[in-house]
Amino acid sequence: MPSEIGPVSPVRAVRTGPFAASFAEAGDPAPAASPPPALRIDVSALAAAPPFDPDRVGQIRSAIADGSYPLIPARIADAMIAAGLRLSLGE
Repeated sequence: MPSEIGPVSPVRAVRTGPFAASFAEAGDPAPAASPPPALRIDVSALAAAPPFDPDRVGQIRSAIADGSYPLIPARIADAMIAAGLRLSLGE
């Protein structure tokens, strides 16, 4: 049995929260939400100098040298697999 589609009516924004009822009762359309402010990141500055903490590197080298750095083979393998996946996906 064929069905007919009626006239198209405009869709209004859905308002939630404590003021939703006041908009619906007044018949006023809900105010449009303003877009979030753009986040600007200077990528060239980030790429020019990778994060490097020489003190932390020294601590890790010392811990490796004296045998107190926790080397967990499963975590190392997981990180290597994840890095390979990221490279293969072009991330």
